Amino acid sequence: MKKIIIIICILLFIFVFCFIAFIEYNKHTQQIVVLSYHNIVPDNIQKSNESDTLTLSEFENEMNYLKQNEYTTISAKELFNWKNNKIKIPNKSVLITFDDGYYSFKYLVQPILEKYDFKAICFLIGNSIPEKTPKYDENNYGTIGKDEIFSHPKNIEYGSHTYAMHSLTENNEKLVRTLSKDSLRKDIEQFNSIFPAEYLAYPYYTYTSDFIDVLKEFNYKLAFAGEEEMVTKNVDNYKIPRISGVKSFEEFKQIFETDQYKNKYGNGFIRKVFVTLNRFINK
Repeated sequence: MKKIIIIICILLFIFVFCFIAFIEYNKHTQQIVVLSYHNIVPDNIQKSNESDTLTLSEFENEMNYLKQNEYTTISAKELFNWKNNKIKIPNKSVLITFDDGYYSFKYLVQPILEKYDFKAICFLIGNSIPEKTPKYDENNYGTIGKDEIFSHPKNIEYGSHTYAMHSLTENNEKLVRTLSKDSLRKDIEQFNSIFPAEYLAYPYYTYTSDFIDVLKEFNYKLAFAGEEEMVTKNVDNYKIPRISGVKSFEEFKQIFETDQYKNKYGNGFIRKVFVTLNRFINK
């Protein structure tokens, strides 16, 4: 019995030692920030209570911070190739993403991106894409049209935010969780009939194993969620974490100036356990 206890203790020690070593190794591997945004409004417009909106000057302050601190923006294609060891990218690399396809991306965001020569990807909701992008009206929401998508603006990529899954059921359940594989396939087919995307952002950052299987069937390269962590090479291509850029400027700087958002746990079951524990402790 004593020998068994000693063996268990030794194995436990080895496990703890290896796990700590893994965390330390992962903390010091190259990590990429993927920023997540939704809507940008002019400074003179009162922001709604939605937590996903920034004013134009707030957004430009963040982009200016990246420029002044010599960060390089990359494309989703470059992120994919880096993860698959096809290219090298600068240590201070950032991917900028926008969800929902609001036309503020064209009228307000793109001029700022052009000013700093930055890249970005915008994820579109298929059933909200008009033939032509409406003229900008600061008092109303509008979405990017096919004319803009197929004009291939410099440094801009477009991706899928699904065709019609960005909604809730009558019971306020996220629609993504309720659909069969056939329904998921139909949605992806509908979106791809408009625009053949290779990258997808999950509605409400929500995904299922069936959804991931379908994305693989349709040869999607990357899919983006939430998680508020940086990206390492060993993170699953269909569970790419993003960090919200919709913060106060001081909070935004913490993304880059502290270890708060470092991916410490890699990927898989162990990561889920320790991320959950970490969030519980830091509530």
